[in-house]
Amino acid sequence: MLEKNQLIAITGFGSLSPLGIDRDEVWNNYLNGDTCFQNTIFNQKEYPVAPLNPAAEKQLKELEQSGKNFKRLDRSALMAVMAGKKAFDDAGWKNSGYKNIGVNIGSSRGATGLWEKLHEEYLKSPEQETFLLTSPLTTLGNVSSEVASYLELYGPVISNSTTCSTAFQSIGNAIAWLKAGMADAFLAGGVEAPLTKFTLAQTETLGIYTKDIHAKYPARPFGSEENPKNTFTLGEGGAIFALEIIHEELKNKKPLVIIESLGFAYDRPPSATGLNPDGSLLYKSMKNAMDNMLTPDPVDLVLMHGTGTVKGDAAEMNAIKNLFKDDMPNLFSNKWKIGHTYAASAALHLELAILCILHNKSFNLPYLNVLHNKERNIKKAMINATGFGGNASSLIISKI
Repeated sequence: MLEKNQLIAITGFGSLSPLGIDRDEVWNNYLNGDTCFQNTIFNQKEYPVAPLNPAAEKQLKELEQSGKNFKRLDRSALMAVMAGKKAFDDAGWKNSGYKNIGVNIGSSRGATGLWEKLHEEYLKSPEQETFLLTSPLTTLGNVSSEVASYLELYGPVISNSTTCSTAFQSIGNAIAWLKAGMADAFLAGGVEAPLTKFTLAQTETLGIYTKDIHAKYPARPFGSEENPKNTFTLGEGGAIFALEIIHEELKNKKPLVIIESLGFAYDRPPSATGLNPDGSLLYKSMKNAMDNMLTPDPVDLVLMHGTGTVKGDAAEMNAIKNLFKDDMPNLFSNKWKIGHTYAASAALHLELAILCILHNKSFNLPYLNVLHNKERNIKKAMINATGFGGNASSLIISKI
């Protein structure tokens, strides 16, 4: 639990996603009722996917062309550099005087696009040779080390992968370093570039990808009660957050939100996906987060993991109902709009939670008539994430 004289604040963030790159652009795209999906052919089959929007794609290409080393990087590492620079600038750290800024950014699949390309070239090579820099360029470590290198930071540089809980594992680690006094500030979050042939083939084999490829809403988290079907979809993007301790005497800081608590839970997975039908795993992470809140004020909004799978959505709803009972908060998930972005999904939900608090507004899922969404002030929000292997995490943020 955080002490009140050791508040961890988010003082800036940067993102790129199907919703855009600018904070106002992202918010305005949440206000409209359109999805960000477009149908694309992978492995001779049509899939609805949510790629970066044109403005974000343009900036990413400009970054890629700006230096020789960037041209070699996987898309996930380029996303990390772009979002990390935005978070650094947004927090105003250039002249902060901080000497020890850490970086902890994660990815579920890592450099999968580059890895797939180089492996395909290896298989086609008559002598089965590969590119000289294959090993260093396909390591997960690039997503953090490239950010530290670009920003000329010299604090701890860490990368991690715990599937869909990755971003919150990164943030939790950053909080621990800050509380221990081992860093002045931290950049933490998650990025993912999973729109590749091999990744789509994996979801196809699992039998969870949406079949409603021409529907108005190809992805419909929590929309399966009347007509149970899996409507999982993929998107890409990333979000990185600037974290620092805010002492009461530091009047010059203008935090966006305070991180009240972060709950983790692990269960020995009953299946390959780590899913408990009763939602007990996610219940534990949510309760752990709520038991350690700084204030007793209720949670106003829960941004649900909401993968769009029948079993996953049912398990999460069971957990929420068991925890909140008759005092339900507002509920929402952005995956109907941008798909599942794996390690970036919790990070992009955290971005949305910050915007909901700053704008004092929450949303309805457009294809559901009723889903616990009342007119209320949004002062405190919880974000859920669950990942393969039996990991769950729940982060609570609040208005200053």
